[in-house]
Formats: sequence, C-alpha cells, structure tokens
Amino acid sequence: MKKTVVILSLCIYSLLPAAAQHKAKQKVEKMPDAVVNEAGIQQKMAEVIGTINPLNIIGTATATMAAETANRLISTAMSYLGARYRSGQSGPNGFDCSGFTTYVFKKLGITLKRSSRDQFTMGTAIDDVRDLRRGDLVFFGYGRSVNHVGIVTEADAEKGTFSFIHSSSSQGVTIDRYPASDYWRTHYISARRILP
Repeated sequence: MKKTVVILSLCIYSLLPAAAQHKAKQKVEKMPDAVVNEAGIQQKMAEVIGTINPLNIIGTATATMAAETANRLISTAMSYLGARYRSGQSGPNGFDCSGFTTYVFKKLGITLKRSSRDQFTMGTAIDDVRDLRRGDLVFFGYGRSVNHVGIVTEADAEKGTFSFIHSSSSQGVTIDRYPASDYWRTHYISARRILP
C-alpha cells in the first residue's frame, strides 16, 4: 500500500508544472520531523495533491504541446522561404498555396485536404482575427469563395493583425502581413484552427 501511495504521489508530482512542483516541495520540507513517518507522509501528500486541480495540469500541458507543435510547424514552413510557386505542385521544389500548407502540415503528421476550398472545411472556424494563433490557416478570396490559403506565423490580438507564410503566385513562398496590404485586407475571408 505504501509503495502504491509513494509511486502515485511521484507520478502526480512529475506531471505538475514547475511552479506547482516547487510549492509542493516547500510544503513537504516544512513538515515537522514527527510527521515524517509513513502515515504523516501519506496524509501530507494527500493534502498537497488535494490542492491541485488536475484540469489545470491538463490544460497547461495541452497548451504547451500546442505551442510546441505550432513552433515546429512554423519552423518547417520557414525552411521553404523563397521556394518557387508552381501551380498544382505540393513541393518540395515548388508549391501552389494549398500544396504548401498540405506539405508543411504533412511533415508534422497532419493530413490536410488538398485544395484551399476543402481546407476551409477542416478544423475549427475562427471568425475574429484577434483570436488567431500561430499555426492557424488563413483564407482569402472573393466574397465567400476561397482561392488562397496561408499559415499564421505571428498574431497580435490587441491590434487585430497577423503575419502569414504562403506560396504566392508572384513571389513563391513568402511572408505577408494583414492588413498592411489593401489586397490582403479586402480579400481576407476567415480562418480555421487545425492544431489542437
């Protein structure tokens, strides 16, 4: 029984964010010597663990994993800056816009539909540019007719601006800012979140 309690306590402790681990360690270190026995340790660990909300741990871990995945995605996309635009191509020597997004996401083991119109049906809709995050797909076109897609590299919620990497028919794989250009501002449609 005591081995199970100790192992379980250590497992939970290892899942805690660094700040919570430090707090738990401080609580245990402040225990009087008389309490440091099997029953005392079990009780103290139960008290420490009882103050931790597992949903916060899961939420923090999920957010960290999503940020790391987004960083890998953007790093992969940036490695193709300057690659030529090629209609109907999906890399690595040339890309059209959806060929580029498909290729980059596939490098992370995420399968996207091939066309920008079909990619617009995937993931979760993001209606407000202030809610964008790195790794989101942004779509452009005429009215509600999608004909171009890119990947958000940076987003500023306060200003409602973002940078995105995409395969442009005139420049190949490049980075542009929204709404710096009238073209992107007037042709922006919406965004989708593919990453968790």
